[in-house]
Amino acid sequence: MGYARVPSHQTCVLDQTRNRIRLWEPLIEAWAHIDDASLSAAFTALESGPALQGIPFGVKDVIDVTGQPTRFGSAAFSDAAPAGQDAAIVAALRRAGAIPVGKTRTTEFAFVDPTITRNPHDISRSPGGSSSGSAAVVGAGIVPFALGTQTAGSLCRPATYCGVAAYKPGLGTLPVDGMAPLAPSFDAIGVIAASAPWLARIFDSLAAAFDLPSRVPQRGRALRIGLVSSVEQKPTADMQGMMQAVIAAVINAGHSVTAVTAPLSFATVIAHHRTVMLAEAADCVGSRVTGREALLQPRLRAALDEGRHITPQQRGDAIGWLTESRARFWQSLAGFDVLLAYPVPDVAPRGLASTGDQSYLTPWTAMAGPLVSLPAGLNRDGLPLGILLAAPAGQDVALMSIAGEIASLLPQPLPARLPGR
Repeated sequence: MGYARVPSHQTCVLDQTRNRIRLWEPLIEAWAHIDDASLSAAFTALESGPALQGIPFGVKDVIDVTGQPTRFGSAAFSDAAPAGQDAAIVAALRRAGAIPVGKTRTTEFAFVDPTITRNPHDISRSPGGSSSGSAAVVGAGIVPFALGTQTAGSLCRPATYCGVAAYKPGLGTLPVDGMAPLAPSFDAIGVIAASAPWLARIFDSLAAAFDLPSRVPQRGRALRIGLVSSVEQKPTADMQGMMQAVIAAVINAGHSVTAVTAPLSFATVIAHHRTVMLAEAADCVGSRVTGREALLQPRLRAALDEGRHITPQQRGDAIGWLTESRARFWQSLAGFDVLLAYPVPDVAPRGLASTGDQSYLTPWTAMAGPLVSLPAGLNRDGLPLGILLAAPAGQDVALMSIAGEIASLLPQPLPARLPGR
């Protein structure tokens, strides 16, 4: 059983979902908590009811779900009590009929200390982070979608590594109520889904819940696509080959692709983003962990200490530079319908010591617009490759429509296969 395509009716059953958890979880360790009562409620309705009736989903363990503990991926909160109410996005999905069946593993407070979760396409590799568990459970075909968060590259990177799709909303498009903040200037709750059609289905429910315009399929004219690169980026030959195949497919479909150099130094963007992120993390996470610092993992602890030494002047200057640069960035690229880029430089890294290179995604997050990552095939070793699509703030609906059109030209994603099968 897999979730690469949206079924026309509910063909999935509870036993299959439980069976996939039973088979996969010892291998990938992607769940921080499974709620048996919610799991039992999944798939009980067939054709009638709300748009997502009976569909199970996972929730990154920095987002609240009623009756389930939020532990932030941290040993410092292993004793957390169940949450008293849903995060706003969880509540909206629940009203649409979807069922949050458990909490997925996250790096500690959605920072960079890796989790124990492994990539379902190759369990010797990282699934990425910080939405590690969300990407892994979707990549394994256990659930068709899961919620994650992105402050730097934490939705699109793990989705790419695990061979699935992701949507990072433009800043302020969807509410973050009920999410443990890391850096409010960049934090967003988004969706990792098995395929572009599933991503569109979840987006449509969220758009209806939060009064976004309806998604309209692109029709009637060719797309003008800007392929954005930076001199600091050196993608591997596999990634470059994948991108050339994508470009050929979209050109054969009648669209245009123009290569452009990023109008800003991505390294400079990353430096300013880091200043703001660490200063805000020192406030947001630091206040939550008072008295429990000794239980934190080393990279988070060091980051919070660094953030405490960033002055208000440094923080304000970085915010001001980013705000000004966003306007300049998007104005210089205004002639395109959508921007195309690499989300990562390579396939998922071996081992669990790192969640991968986030430098390709951080600049796009800092530019505050919506992002969609799409699976775009496998390399010769069967490891997922993917692309990134970007648009200015306020263009979430248009981006999702374009993403669906481009996804139809790409290889269809399939869930990972169990080792030995």
